[in-house]
Amino acid sequence: MSPKTVVVVGATGLQGGSVVEEFLKYPNEYRIKGLTRDVSKPAALQLSAKGVDVQAADLNDGPEALEKIFAGASIVFALTDFWASRSKVVEIAQGKALADAAAKIPTLEHFVWSALPDPMELSQGRFYHVHHWKSKADVTEYIKEQKPELWKKTTTILFPNYFENCLTDPRGYLPQKTQEKRKLIDSCTKISGKLVREFPVGPGTLLPNVAITDTGKLVRTVVQNPKTYFEKSIAFYAQGISEGEKLVILAKEIGIPFEYRKSTPEQFQRRLESVGLSPESALDFTEQLLIFEYFGQIYASHDFIQAHEIPGLSLKTWEEFVLENKEELIAKIESGENPSVWVH
Repeated sequence: MSPKTVVVVGATGLQGGSVVEEFLKYPNEYRIKGLTRDVSKPAALQLSAKGVDVQAADLNDGPEALEKIFAGASIVFALTDFWASRSKVVEIAQGKALADAAAKIPTLEHFVWSALPDPMELSQGRFYHVHHWKSKADVTEYIKEQKPELWKKTTTILFPNYFENCLTDPRGYLPQKTQEKRKLIDSCTKISGKLVREFPVGPGTLLPNVAITDTGKLVRTVVQNPKTYFEKSIAFYAQGISEGEKLVILAKEIGIPFEYRKSTPEQFQRRLESVGLSPESALDFTEQLLIFEYFGQIYASHDFIQAHEIPGLSLKTWEEFVLENKEELIAKIESGENPSVWVH
């Protein structure tokens, strides 16, 4: 039997890259077509060297251009990047273009859509500035209502915070280390102090977290069992864990005391603005967190399949991630470049 063609949007990114790496393990089953904006960048060239058919694609070019690229696909893993434009209008247009193109592919067996839940629905209309959730949720609704035949073969994956954000963007995702004093020990300078985390939610508020490198494992599990996951939404997280608990584990492994400080939403928003976020984006992030503070661990809803409960799917925990990346995390913290803020 000929290998199935798997189209991966954003093949050089964190999500798409994980999907590509997982499906590359099965060359007799899948042929991978990876889409990226710049086929000349190193990450794209590396994929080409591994046998991936890397093609240039701009989601702003519309469904007709995407339809040509999707031709012959059995599986499409589709995503949009809100932060590239920071525009709901742009992201919704891109998501609709992906859906419109996929709906016209006669060979398509499975459409896997990277999404987020509807913040208005989950917060009963209270938090309406979480644009990077709402735009993806609107695309999901578009597929369901306007593309019913595509919806019949669609699986929606709801993504949470990534553990890897601590490594790729320590400035935004790691706690601050206060440098209270220095001691000379065995001819080496040791910085002593404590880790400080300022957050607008309580230290016990549970937030969904996952290692983004596990994305590929989930996607392959889904496409191997299509009838189980068609028309379903999967809450993709390894564990509901609070920032307080994450800090306890991090501090234990690197041997530095910690302090968790709950800030007001206004203080947190100003903090985000001080490190370069626009007022609108800072409010977006702040309200996102407040949904969990006021409405609980909404990813644990019975409306969603729980990824961490899927038989045979092993997802990395925060403690495992810290142990695997201990030295790099220490280096990021010791650099002193990271303020105590959190985003996702």
